[in-house]
Amino acid sequence: MAEMITTFQLSGVLWVLVVSDLDLSVGVRVMRPSKFLESTIKDFIFNVNSDYRYLKIGYYVSLYAEVMGNPVIPSSEDIIDANRIPILLLRAAKSGVPTIPFLVTDSVKKIALELGFPVTVFAVNPFIYSGYKKAHNKSALYRAVKSLSMNYKFAVCAQPLKGEMLSFKSIFGKCSEADDAEVRKILAKVYEVFKIPVCKLHIQKVEGKAYLCGFQPLKRIELSPNDVEQISQEVLLLSKQDDCVND
Repeated sequence: MAEMITTFQLSGVLWVLVVSDLDLSVGVRVMRPSKFLESTIKDFIFNVNSDYRYLKIGYYVSLYAEVMGNPVIPSSEDIIDANRIPILLLRAAKSGVPTIPFLVTDSVKKIALELGFPVTVFAVNPFIYSGYKKAHNKSALYRAVKSLSMNYKFAVCAQPLKGEMLSFKSIFGKCSEADDAEVRKILAKVYEVFKIPVCKLHIQKVEGKAYLCGFQPLKRIELSPNDVEQISQEVLLLSKQDDCVND
Protein backbone atom coordinates (compact mmCIF):
# COMPACT_ATOMS: atom_id res chain seq x y z
CA MET A 1 0.00 0.00 0.00
CA ALA A 2 2.76 2.46 0.93
CA GLU A 3 4.52 1.78 -2.38
CA MET A 4 1.28 2.45 -4.29
CA ILE A 5 0.69 5.69 -2.39
CA THR A 6 4.24 6.79 -3.21
CA THR A 7 3.61 6.12 -6.90
CA PHE A 8 0.39 8.09 -6.98
CA GLN A 9 1.84 10.91 -4.90
CA LEU A 10 4.22 11.60 -7.75
CA SER A 11 1.14 12.31 -9.86
CA GLY A 12 -0.13 14.87 -7.38
CA VAL A 13 -2.32 12.64 -5.21
CA LEU A 14 -1.42 13.51 -1.63
CA TRP A 15 -4.22 12.02 0.46
CA VAL A 16 -6.29 8.89 0.76
CA LEU A 17 -10.09 9.02 0.99
CA VAL A 18 -11.76 5.98 2.51
CA VAL A 19 -15.18 5.24 1.01
CA SER A 20 -17.10 2.81 3.21
CA ASP A 21 -20.61 1.66 4.11
CA LEU A 22 -19.31 0.47 7.49
CA ASP A 23 -19.31 2.47 10.71
CA LEU A 24 -15.56 2.75 11.05
CA SER A 25 -14.25 4.16 14.33
CA VAL A 26 -11.17 5.89 12.97
CA GLY A 27 -9.95 9.47 12.82
CA VAL A 28 -9.45 9.50 9.06
CA ARG A 29 -11.53 10.84 6.20
CA VAL A 30 -14.40 8.43 5.56
CA MET A 31 -17.20 9.10 3.07
CA ARG A 32 -20.36 7.09 2.53
CA PRO A 33 -20.66 5.44 -0.94
CA SER A 34 -23.88 7.32 -1.77
CA LYS A 35 -22.20 10.67 -1.17
CA PHE A 36 -19.04 9.65 -3.04
CA LEU A 37 -21.05 8.55 -6.09
CA GLU A 38 -22.53 12.05 -6.29
CA SER A 39 -19.18 13.83 -5.89
CA THR A 40 -16.46 14.99 -8.26
CA ILE A 41 -13.65 14.33 -5.80
CA LYS A 42 -10.14 13.83 -7.12
CA ASP A 43 -8.25 11.63 -4.71
CA PHE A 44 -6.70 8.26 -4.01
CA ILE A 45 -9.74 6.14 -3.10
CA PHE A 46 -9.61 3.23 -0.70
CA ASN A 47 -12.85 1.32 -1.16
CA VAL A 48 -13.71 -0.51 2.10
CA ASN A 49 -17.20 -1.96 1.73
CA SER A 50 -19.02 -5.06 2.86
CA ASP A 51 -20.37 -5.97 -0.57
CA TYR A 52 -18.16 -6.24 -3.67
CA ARG A 53 -20.59 -8.22 -5.80
CA TYR A 54 -20.91 -7.26 -9.47
CA LEU A 55 -23.20 -4.23 -9.85
CA LYS A 56 -23.41 -3.75 -6.06
CA ILE A 57 -22.19 -0.70 -4.16
CA GLY A 58 -18.59 -1.84 -3.59
CA TYR A 59 -18.16 -2.51 -7.30
CA TYR A 60 -19.72 0.82 -8.27
CA VAL A 61 -17.47 2.77 -5.91
CA SER A 62 -14.35 1.42 -7.63
CA LEU A 63 -15.82 1.79 -11.11
CA TYR A 64 -16.90 5.38 -10.43
CA ALA A 65 -13.48 6.25 -9.01
CA GLU A 66 -11.87 4.94 -12.20
CA VAL A 67 -14.29 6.85 -14.43
CA MET A 68 -13.39 10.01 -12.49
CA GLY A 69 -9.70 9.29 -13.11
CA ASN A 70 -8.91 8.43 -9.49
CA PRO A 71 -6.51 5.68 -8.44
CA VAL A 72 -8.52 3.17 -6.39
CA ILE A 73 -8.05 0.02 -4.34
CA PRO A 74 -9.46 -2.47 -5.16
CA SER A 75 -9.84 -1.93 -8.90
CA SER A 76 -13.08 -2.90 -10.63
CA GLU A 77 -11.09 -5.45 -12.64
CA ASP A 78 -9.78 -7.13 -9.49
CA ILE A 79 -13.30 -7.20 -8.02
CA ILE A 80 -14.68 -8.92 -11.12
CA ASP A 81 -11.74 -11.35 -11.36
CA ALA A 82 -12.00 -12.38 -7.69
CA ASN A 83 -15.71 -13.09 -8.10
CA ARG A 84 -15.11 -15.38 -11.10
CA ILE A 85 -13.76 -18.55 -9.53
CA PRO A 86 -11.75 -19.81 -12.56
CA ILE A 87 -10.04 -16.42 -12.98
CA LEU A 88 -9.50 -16.17 -9.23
CA LEU A 89 -7.75 -19.54 -9.22
CA LEU A 90 -5.66 -18.85 -12.32
CA ARG A 91 -4.40 -15.48 -11.05
CA ALA A 92 -3.82 -16.82 -7.56
CA ALA A 93 -1.90 -19.85 -8.84
CA LYS A 94 0.23 -17.61 -11.04
CA SER A 95 1.19 -15.73 -7.86
CA GLY A 96 2.18 -18.90 -6.04
CA VAL A 97 -1.05 -19.70 -4.16
CA PRO A 98 -1.75 -23.47 -3.93
CA THR A 99 -4.98 -24.28 -5.78
CA ILE A 100 -7.08 -27.34 -6.60
CA PRO A 101 -7.42 -28.45 -10.25
CA PHE A 102 -10.78 -27.36 -11.69
CA LEU A 103 -13.08 -27.95 -14.62
CA VAL A 104 -15.36 -25.32 -16.18
CA THR A 105 -18.32 -26.91 -17.94
CA ASP A 106 -22.10 -27.28 -17.93
CA SER A 107 -21.86 -31.06 -18.44
CA VAL A 108 -22.59 -33.30 -15.47
CA LYS A 109 -21.28 -36.26 -17.46
CA LYS A 110 -17.93 -34.53 -18.06
CA ILE A 111 -17.53 -33.65 -14.38
CA ALA A 112 -18.31 -37.20 -13.28
CA LEU A 113 -16.00 -38.70 -15.90
CA GLU A 114 -13.00 -36.39 -15.40
CA LEU A 115 -13.21 -35.62 -11.68
CA GLY A 116 -15.24 -38.45 -10.18
CA PHE A 117 -16.81 -38.10 -6.73
CA PRO A 118 -17.04 -36.33 -4.40
CA VAL A 119 -16.74 -32.87 -5.95
CA THR A 120 -17.42 -29.28 -5.02
CA VAL A 121 -19.29 -27.08 -7.47
CA PHE A 122 -19.02 -23.27 -7.66
CA ALA A 123 -21.10 -20.93 -9.79
CA VAL A 124 -19.55 -19.07 -12.70
CA ASN A 125 -22.83 -17.22 -13.24
CA PRO A 126 -22.15 -13.56 -12.29
CA PHE A 127 -25.33 -13.25 -10.22
CA ILE A 128 -24.95 -16.22 -7.87
CA TYR A 129 -22.86 -15.75 -4.75
CA SER A 130 -24.06 -18.59 -2.53
CA GLY A 131 -20.71 -20.29 -2.09
CA TYR A 132 -20.49 -23.87 -3.27
CA LYS A 133 -22.33 -27.18 -3.21
CA LYS A 134 -20.90 -30.63 -2.52
CA ALA A 135 -21.89 -33.65 -4.61
CA HIS A 136 -21.14 -37.23 -3.59
CA ASN A 137 -23.05 -38.91 -6.40
CA LYS A 138 -24.51 -38.17 -9.82
CA SER A 139 -27.99 -37.22 -8.65
CA ALA A 140 -26.56 -34.68 -6.19
CA LEU A 141 -24.30 -33.37 -8.94
CA TYR A 142 -27.26 -32.87 -11.28
CA ARG A 143 -29.04 -30.85 -8.58
CA ALA A 144 -25.94 -28.77 -7.84
CA VAL A 145 -25.19 -27.98 -11.48
CA LYS A 146 -28.82 -27.17 -12.28
CA SER A 147 -29.02 -24.80 -9.32
CA LEU A 148 -25.67 -23.02 -9.76
CA SER A 149 -25.92 -22.78 -13.55
CA MET A 150 -29.45 -21.33 -13.50
CA ASN A 151 -30.88 -24.38 -15.23
CA TYR A 152 -27.80 -24.89 -17.44
CA LYS A 153 -27.66 -21.32 -18.77
CA PHE A 154 -24.15 -20.90 -17.39
CA ALA A 155 -21.15 -23.14 -16.84
CA VAL A 156 -20.00 -24.12 -13.36
CA CYS A 157 -16.56 -24.57 -11.84
CA ALA A 158 -16.11 -28.08 -10.44
CA GLN A 159 -13.23 -29.22 -8.25
CA PRO A 160 -12.39 -32.60 -6.74
CA LEU A 161 -13.20 -32.85 -3.04
CA LYS A 162 -10.24 -34.67 -1.53
CA GLY A 163 -10.26 -33.26 1.99
CA GLU A 164 -12.12 -30.85 4.24
CA MET A 165 -13.65 -27.60 3.00
CA LEU A 166 -13.18 -24.63 5.34
CA SER A 167 -14.32 -21.02 5.06
CA PHE A 168 -12.58 -17.98 6.52
CA LYS A 169 -13.43 -14.31 6.82
CA SER A 170 -10.58 -12.39 5.28
CA ILE A 171 -10.10 -8.88 6.65
CA PHE A 172 -7.20 -7.23 4.88
CA GLY A 173 -5.79 -10.72 4.32
CA LYS A 174 -6.05 -11.69 7.99
CA CYS A 175 -8.36 -13.90 10.03
CA SER A 176 -8.21 -14.24 13.81
CA GLU A 177 -9.80 -17.70 13.56
CA ALA A 178 -7.14 -19.06 11.18
CA ASP A 179 -4.57 -20.90 13.28
CA ASP A 180 -3.00 -22.73 10.34
CA ALA A 181 0.13 -21.11 8.90
CA GLU A 182 -0.65 -22.25 5.34
CA VAL A 183 -4.17 -20.83 5.53
CA ARG A 184 -2.83 -17.51 6.81
CA LYS A 185 -0.37 -17.38 3.91
CA ILE A 186 -3.19 -17.97 1.40
CA LEU A 187 -5.35 -15.23 2.93
CA ALA A 188 -2.46 -12.78 2.88
CA LYS A 189 -1.45 -13.63 -0.69
CA VAL A 190 -4.98 -13.37 -2.07
CA TYR A 191 -5.29 -9.93 -0.50
CA GLU A 192 -1.91 -8.96 -1.97
CA VAL A 193 -3.07 -10.01 -5.44
CA PHE A 194 -6.66 -8.71 -5.47
CA LYS A 195 -6.58 -6.01 -2.74
CA ILE A 196 -10.14 -6.76 -1.59
CA PRO A 197 -10.30 -5.76 2.09
CA VAL A 198 -13.35 -7.76 3.18
CA CYS A 199 -14.42 -11.15 1.81
CA LYS A 200 -14.79 -14.86 2.54
CA LEU A 201 -12.35 -17.42 1.15
CA HIS A 202 -13.04 -21.13 0.76
CA ILE A 203 -10.02 -23.33 1.37
CA GLN A 204 -9.64 -27.11 1.14
CA LYS A 205 -7.33 -28.94 3.54
CA VAL A 206 -5.92 -32.15 2.06
CA GLU A 207 -3.51 -34.22 4.13
CA GLY A 208 -2.39 -31.16 6.06
CA LYS A 209 -1.96 -28.98 2.96
CA ALA A 210 -4.15 -25.94 2.26
CA TYR A 211 -5.51 -25.06 -1.19
CA LEU A 212 -7.53 -22.06 -2.32
CA CYS A 213 -10.87 -23.10 -3.82
CA GLY A 214 -13.15 -20.10 -3.94
CA PHE A 215 -14.14 -16.55 -3.07
CA GLN A 216 -17.43 -15.25 -1.72
CA PRO A 217 -18.61 -11.78 -0.67
CA LEU A 218 -19.37 -11.36 3.01
CA LYS A 219 -22.85 -10.27 3.95
CA ARG A 220 -22.92 -7.28 6.24
CA ILE A 221 -24.72 -9.31 8.90
CA GLU A 222 -21.75 -11.69 8.94
CA LEU A 223 -19.47 -8.91 10.19
CA SER A 224 -19.35 -8.84 13.97
CA PRO A 225 -18.55 -5.68 15.99
CA ASN A 226 -15.06 -7.14 16.49
CA ASP A 227 -14.68 -7.53 12.72
CA VAL A 228 -15.66 -3.89 12.13
CA GLU A 229 -13.19 -2.83 14.81
CA GLN A 230 -10.46 -4.86 13.11
CA ILE A 231 -11.32 -3.19 9.80
CA SER A 232 -11.12 0.20 11.52
CA GLN A 233 -7.68 -0.59 12.93
CA GLU A 234 -6.40 -1.74 9.55
CA VAL A 235 -7.66 1.45 7.92
CA LEU A 236 -6.01 3.51 10.66
CA LEU A 237 -2.73 1.66 10.12
CA LEU A 238 -2.84 2.39 6.38
CA SER A 239 -3.64 6.04 7.04
CA LYS A 240 -0.53 6.29 9.22
CA GLN A 241 1.52 4.84 6.38
CA ASP A 242 0.03 7.54 4.17
CA ASP A 243 1.00 10.21 6.73
CA CYS A 244 4.58 8.93 6.71
CA VAL A 245 4.69 9.13 2.91
CA ASN A 246 3.20 12.62 2.82
CA ASP A 247 5.54 13.93 5.53
